[in-house]
Amino acid sequence: MVNTPLLAPLLTETEYLWQYTSQPDPNLGGRAPTAGQGRALGGGSAVNYMAYCRAAPSIYDEWAAISGNHGLRYENLFQDFKATTHYQEQVLTYDPRLNASAYDHGPLQIAATSDTMDWTLQFTEAMKDALGLPQVDLNGGDSLGVTSGASSILASNRTRSYALTAFGWKMADRPNVHIRHGAWVSKILFENKQAIGVRYHDINDNSTHELHAREIILAGGAINTPKLLLLSGVGPQNDLRALSIPLVLDAPHIGSNLYNHHFSVISYEAYPHVETLGKYMQNQTFSQQSNMSYAQNGSGILGQTSAPFAVAQGPNNTSWGGINGTYPKEEEGKEEKNDRGQLLYQLTNGALIPGIGTNTSTLSAFVALIQPQSTGSIRLNSSSYRIPPLINSNYYGHPVDKSLILHGYKQLRRIMQQPCMTQHVVQREIFPGPHVADDDDEGLWKAIQETAQTFYHPVGTCALGNVVDGNWRVKGLGGGLRVVDSSTLPTPPTCHLQASVYAVARRAARDIRGDDGDEGCFV
Repeated sequence: MVNTPLLAPLLTETEYLWQYTSQPDPNLGGRAPTAGQGRALGGGSAVNYMAYCRAAPSIYDEWAAISGNHGLRYENLFQDFKATTHYQEQVLTYDPRLNASAYDHGPLQIAATSDTMDWTLQFTEAMKDALGLPQVDLNGGDSLGVTSGASSILASNRTRSYALTAFGWKMADRPNVHIRHGAWVSKILFENKQAIGVRYHDINDNSTHELHAREIILAGGAINTPKLLLLSGVGPQNDLRALSIPLVLDAPHIGSNLYNHHFSVISYEAYPHVETLGKYMQNQTFSQQSNMSYAQNGSGILGQTSAPFAVAQGPNNTSWGGINGTYPKEEEGKEEKNDRGQLLYQLTNGALIPGIGTNTSTLSAFVALIQPQSTGSIRLNSSSYRIPPLINSNYYGHPVDKSLILHGYKQLRRIMQQPCMTQHVVQREIFPGPHVADDDDEGLWKAIQETAQTFYHPVGTCALGNVVDGNWRVKGLGGGLRVVDSSTLPTPPTCHLQASVYAVARRAARDIRGDDGDEGCFV
């Protein structure tokens, strides 16, 4: 299931994810959105929807300024983007407008959207027409526009390319690499603020072990990394004392600054000829035909993922004021970057609203807030490593966010109402439905609340600058502990997360090797 692109949505409720749930969010009327995080070897890259997109250059320049690590500047990090990827050119019936020179011969395989996906071109054109944006390559320096999409997929057989298959083989024959399956780390061990090892539990036989090392690198992601630090006594001292966790370091920023892309959904009924995940799951004849095509040459719906999307800016202050005209667009005094979009529009060939539109013809369009003003947090619920943390999502918690998502929701409707969509792809809107008019701000806001979901892109909870220094060390400790994962990214990128994580990880590896005096060849 992991390797098959179409089936990615089915992974969200499996053992391949940590099945976390946020606390009830007052901004969503008390709903508690899910907050799953990758649990397989390969992390989130094993369970994501495979979209590969590089953010606005100013994002990376900002990370460099915050951290003091100039290697994170876009002009420098671009080499890491290239070195980690390889674009596979294919014979297609359309022009994907992807520039092969933006990639190199790296392990992660990148492919254009399959031309057998029967609504790709229509949705791409609909976004261009409704948003007034050009089609661009979002991996070559452009950061605003419409893309037919690039995905981490092996073009020859349309299977997922991810951290395990792309980079794991490089470690297979190394004598200094040992992967311990089923090892649940519960605590980092310290001596006088120097990290010296970890304690872990083997879930296969319920045994406990300690492993000592000269240096430990945490890569648990934006939820599990702060959780482990807190369990180990590194975090806000009042929170730790309340749970009787011995304090190693008072680090008030750990677990704070949780940014996450999040989106809301409009559900549609597609025409009978449109191939969907629901049709594959419920129509035995279609399923058998699809399985055969995929096994033979990787063709058909199973090798597809929801790749086309657009990154767009919100309206300016003078053109739009927010819900019933009461909310401002931008925060006073906050500098805007001209290359940054705030909204991302995408269409997926399955149902995203539980209990709504689950028939064989369901398509789900969504708009994501990708530069939120509001932040959440990660806190401990218990001193036991087995207990999930308290996750405060705080979706749409800032007036700016509320204003932008309502605008985006209306724009999403405009996209789906373009003739190329209504004549060839979708028959009718299922949710919220025609009874909620375009000028019914309160009705649309209720629909936004009811369908708000994580985009599975959390960052910032052990951020560069506040928690981690420019060489990836946890600040305030005596050494021996670094963090290299999405938790270190101080602000969210302007599109899907995985491209940034791969590039930053490579840059961090180079930094750490250089710090260790190893300036040799690096792949």
